[in-house]
Amino acid sequence: MVDGLKPGQRKILFCAFKKPIFQEVKVAQFSGYVSEHSTYYQEEQSLVSTIIGIAQNYVGSNNINFLYPSGQFGTRQMGGKDHASAKYIYTKFSPITPHIFQKSDELLLDYLNEDGQSIKPTWFMSIILMVLVNGSEKIGIGWCTFVPNYNPRDIIANLKRLLNNEPLVIVNPWYKWFKGILLKMASKDTGYTTT
Repeated sequence: MVDGLKPGQRKILFCAFKKPIFQEVKVAQFSGYVSEHSTYYQEEQSLVSTIIGIAQNYVGSNNINFLYPSGQFGTRQMGGKDHASAKYIYTKFSPITPHIFQKSDELLLDYLNEDGQSIKPTWFMSIILMVLVNGSEKIGIGWCTFVPNYNPRDIIANLKRLLNNEPLVIVNPWYKWFKGILLKMASKDTGYTTT
């Protein structure tokens, strides 16, 4: 909840800062780097899919994508599954990423080690609540969670209110570039539907 990242996403971001990737690099090459420098044990395709997911910026994906998508990273129509092969697409840091995870906060991070190798921090310290910005949806054994995306400007405004001991304002889910209407689903469902 601190940074809104899953462990695999955190390893990718850790390696993106370690390398650092300010110039475009093939997703296939970057996935090899992540695998080597963060002891990523899952299959290669899972790693590639996670890198692509962090970079996707079509309507309904990330409100703020940490990596820049250069090439075909998928579309809303196919839920991002129509992305090109990792050897044909490139990525690098999105310009905003170093501002969200500031270098000055690195001293506060608690890094995990595996076999004497630093593999990732327990969590990153983002300047805003990224779990609210990009949302989260996960199913686990005996539980599931759904957090919709919210407008970063609304979150920042509420953080300022909180710091000034002012009442918070209720905000509605928001998806970058979405022009339709969001409707809350009935009763047991916690999600939203679009029209």
